[in-house]
Amino acid sequence: MKRIFVIGYAALLFASVSYAQESTPAPPPVEQQVPGQQPGASRSTPPGQAVVPVPVPIAPPKPNGPVQKSLVRITATSVEPDYRAPWNAGGLQRGVGAGFVISGNRIMTNAHVVANSRYITVERDGDPNKYPATVQFIANDCDLALITVPAPDFFKNMLPLKFGGIPALESTVSAYGYPIGGERMSVTTGIVSRVDFQLYTHSSVDQHLTIQISAQINPGNSGGPVMQDAKVVGVAFQG
Repeated sequence: MKRIFVIGYAALLFASVSYAQESTPAPPPVEQQVPGQQPGASRSTPPGQAVVPVPVPIAPPKPNGPVQKSLVRITATSVEPDYRAPWNAGGLQRGVGAGFVISGNRIMTNAHVVANSRYITVERDGDPNKYPATVQFIANDCDLALITVPAPDFFKNMLPLKFGGIPALESTVSAYGYPIGGERMSVTTGIVSRVDFQLYTHSSVDQHLTIQISAQINPGNSGGPVMQDAKVVGVAFQG
């Protein structure tokens, strides 16, 4: 009997609590007020903001391809002969020029870069080694020369360049080389301003075809390729 009374008392207590919860009115909702907003004013949802995509810069395409895989830096130690006193050995001179790989594992450059040379070294882009080179052919009248590197792996992964035709007037060309002031490849762009026959400074023997361009040519550019549409249209020299 006692057990039944306890259960009945618990049921009565639960009913009393339930009745109290139902009879007690719920508190009014509290509206969150934004600082600076008038009481009772409704808060409007800010309009959605448009997301503007940020353009990613894209490197411009290289119109002449990976020229750095064809360009070389040439350092030549030469002895200038003294024609007035041929018994004198002459003084040593050191010059820097450029060259480019062509078919047959050969490098074309200017004749005045390697003329009267006693020791020649060639450097590739991204390679700290200096490779000894030898002169195969030299033509002082047209200021051109061909050299080669005996090292068997020098021409591995090098890309020989192809030759193009004579560029048209006012067309754009690019000159590559290693001008004084740095050891990295340099490129300057200009237009063809004249196609004519002129006397070459190196030999001063006779006139040859000359293409004058507006691109900057400095010491160290000599022997480098002047390119258009991924083909060599000339060899840089300062006349």
